[in-house]
Amino acid sequence: MQFQYIRPYLGTTTLPVFERLWLGGEYSVRGYDLRSIGPTVPGSQVVLGGNKSLLFNGEYIITIAGPVRLVLFYDAGQVRDIGEGFKWQENLTRVIVPPVPLLLDPFASLAGGLVDPNAPNTTTQIIGKTSAFKTSTGAEIRFFMPVLNVPFRLIFAANPQRGGVLNNTLLPAPAFAFKFAVGTTF
Repeated sequence: MQFQYIRPYLGTTTLPVFERLWLGGEYSVRGYDLRSIGPTVPGSQVVLGGNKSLLFNGEYIITIAGPVRLVLFYDAGQVRDIGEGFKWQENLTRVIVPPVPLLLDPFASLAGGLVDPNAPNTTTQIIGKTSAFKTSTGAEIRFFMPVLNVPFRLIFAANPQRGGVLNNTLLPAPAFAFKFAVGTTF
């Protein structure tokens, strides 16, 4: 289990993006892309990161032969921002973008163009509930190089509670993932 917390220092009110916390990747919640779990920018699906995270990793290691091991794992975690608490469920949302108007303003690039005050704005719609803890379970093969004593890892993961998480290409996180990594989990 790992808990992380960071807060703004002295007179600052926000955390810089390079100090924020994320989860995802081969060293935290293995079935997800790196830095894909965390609070998003309001009205968007881009992950902004948070100021606190909670991570659970469980492993069962089976030695197959010498330097080769089979590892069964279960990972769960969530990230929250300032003012938010950890919870079991969260809203699953969808961003609704209004349709492109049939008539376009040819002078839109000049002095701001014409603005229709009745045009709808992008909205966020709640479409259900999902687990706040994003989980990944599966198996990995670890092979320790005799000279280097560093594990090479082949990871096969299932992501049962992936609602609301996008991968690094901004598509929904896949149900199953296959990854390669070098180094230990913790």
